Amino acid sequence: PNLHIEDMVDLYLYILGLPNSEINGKVFNAGEQNYKVSRLAEVVKETCEAELTGRTIDIGVEPTDDNRSYHISSSKLTDELGFTPKRNVADAVRDLVKAFELGKVPDAMTADVYFNIKRMQNVDLK
Repeated sequence: PNLHIEDMVDLYLYILGLPNSEINGKVFNAGEQNYKVSRLAEVVKETCEAELTGRTIDIGVEPTDDNRSYHISSSKLTDELGFTPKRNVADAVRDLVKAFELGKVPDAMTADVYFNIKRMQNVDLK
C-alpha cells in the first residue's frame, strides 16, 4: 500500500477532529494505491523521464523468492470516515526528486537512518 506522507498527515489531522465514537476501537487501513514493486519502478521511471530529469532510466530486475504481499483495502476509511487521499505515487516521486535536488536527503544510499535494520542495530533496539 502506498500513501503520500502529506496524505498521512492530513489523515491524522482529520481523525483528531472526529468524535471518539466514530473511531474508538476501530482499525482503518490507509493507502492510496496497491502496486507491485515492478509497477512502482515503472511509475518512477515514467515520472522522472517525462517530467523531471530528462534522462533515460533503466529498470533492473533481480530474481527473488520473496512472495510477501501487502495488498490492503482502504475502503473502510473512505466509506465510514469520508477520507480519500489526494496524492499519488507520481506526486511522491516528484517530491522526492525535489528533495534530492535541494540536498534534503544527505547520504541517501549510505546513512543508516534510511535503512530500518541498520538503524535498529545502531540504536541497540531489542
